[in-house]
Amino acid sequence: MAVTTTTKGPMPASEQSRNTLSDQPWACRARLWAGVVLFAFVFTHLINHAVGIFGVDAMEYAQQWRWLLWRSWPGSILLYGAALIHVVLATYRILRRSTWRMPRDEAWQIISGLAIPFLVAGHVLQTRIAGSWFDVDQSYHAVLLRLWPAVLFSQSLLLVVSWSHGVIGLHHSLRYQPWYPSWRVAGLVIAVLVPVLAFAGFVAGGREAAQVAAPGGLTPEQMAGIGQAGMMLNAGLAGFASAFALLLVGAYVRRRLGSTVTITYRGYGPVRVPRGTSVLEASRMFHIPHPSSCRGRGRCSTCRVQITAGAAELPDPFGGERAVLSEIGAPTNVRLACQMRPTHDISVRILMPVLGSRVVDPDQDAQEWAVEREATVIFLDLRAFNTLTSNRLPYEIAVLINRFSTEMTQTVESHGGRIDQMYGDGLLAVFDGSDKRSSGARAALRAARDMTRVLDMLNVEMRGALPIPIRAGIGIHTGPIILARVGDGVQEQRLRAIGVTVTVAAGLEAASKEYLADYFISEETARASGYDFSSQSLRDVIIDGHSMPVPAYAVANEAALDKVMSGKAMLGVLNTAGM
Repeated sequence: MAVTTTTKGPMPASEQSRNTLSDQPWACRARLWAGVVLFAFVFTHLINHAVGIFGVDAMEYAQQWRWLLWRSWPGSILLYGAALIHVVLATYRILRRSTWRMPRDEAWQIISGLAIPFLVAGHVLQTRIAGSWFDVDQSYHAVLLRLWPAVLFSQSLLLVVSWSHGVIGLHHSLRYQPWYPSWRVAGLVIAVLVPVLAFAGFVAGGREAAQVAAPGGLTPEQMAGIGQAGMMLNAGLAGFASAFALLLVGAYVRRRLGSTVTITYRGYGPVRVPRGTSVLEASRMFHIPHPSSCRGRGRCSTCRVQITAGAAELPDPFGGERAVLSEIGAPTNVRLACQMRPTHDISVRILMPVLGSRVVDPDQDAQEWAVEREATVIFLDLRAFNTLTSNRLPYEIAVLINRFSTEMTQTVESHGGRIDQMYGDGLLAVFDGSDKRSSGARAALRAARDMTRVLDMLNVEMRGALPIPIRAGIGIHTGPIILARVGDGVQEQRLRAIGVTVTVAAGLEAASKEYLADYFISEETARASGYDFSSQSLRDVIIDGHSMPVPAYAVANEAALDKVMSGKAMLGVLNTAGM
């Protein structure tokens, strides 16, 4: 689709290569690390609250250690500096937004970030300001007496808002690290337990403090000073809110009155947006389906686009965008839509659109469509299936296939697996190992053993109806897979496992025929499971499309596999696999 448009307003040549503050890699890193410092402060504060379960004395003891970090001159400079940097850069990033269409978690990040200063002001007034300016007792006993129970609701709200803001930010910052999937469940447990225990400790400490005589009330001078400081603090917050609102209005008016550029989407046509709008923001503004797994932070490549016209006028990628594009080996005309803010008219093609013709929210997480997981894959194929079904009535074949399908599905699901594909004479099953590698491998081996037992049961049950006994070859391999939703957009899309791990599992099953073994288990699966396979024959299997052979154990039958699984696991291997 060719669309010719003109850019409204003059455009200095120097502006083509000028990067805004929020686009600078140092600004992104500074905002991130400042947030990490603030999150560390909140974490230690909530842990201090949590020990209140053991009494106020325990809170006092923990507070001394916390003060050593955050009340020291280096700690105070680090804390207040991080707060200033994070607020300034986050505010600037909000003002730079060209659209308010965004995912729910991103919206909550903005709302909670703006709410925190107003929620924390009273707490700071009663603790840090009262103690530093007016020599008020800052011990936990005294502070709890001033806060409990009058501000229970506001303190609980502050706890939830500040903690969730930090957890979501940390999640989006770390989710693309290779070690993150292994620690995801542990992180989720910590994310839930810390605020719950902190609230419980605050309640327990407040009740205990209320039952003990106060160490000494506030003097009239202290009360007057705190009241005056509170008025100044409220005035400052009102000024901040007013200035922020004025800046938002000013940014909106500037965008409306400023020059525009035209972005032409292949398949969607041209859209006109204010200059400085990112391509991803333009997609959101005009409801053009455009995935963005990292929420426009430049940490993934799901929003990438191909520049079909106007690429010469764009500045070169830098910082995080350059690193991401280099990692995926993208050509020079491919850019990240979230990082590209065109200053001239361009034409683009979204390289990762929604699947099929199904229309979804353009901000929907790309991980709903495809995600990489560590898993163990079972590939099973019935031996001599043509002989089994020759000279059989269609009804008899249907009964056999349905019995096989039903029993195998129950077997796989009973061990926590999922049938990925079921076809006439075989199946593909997936056992997730993203949380703990050993658990997926062990579950797959137990399921493979029980699959053979199910076939033995079917042989007994259908002895008179089958020309030969049912037998199967099973290949098992552990490694990364891609779970992708596959479909034509008309019928329901199904989750399918694809990748090298699936290919290897299928190749191992084919090798089981050559070596007359019921199971071919890759050395990778054996290592992940922690079972000792040294008694079994280790073979190098040539897999089509692989330059190197795959070492795998040929296990003759169910009895041999059961013997391996009933023995003692290799402790060192198990520990390594579980890490």
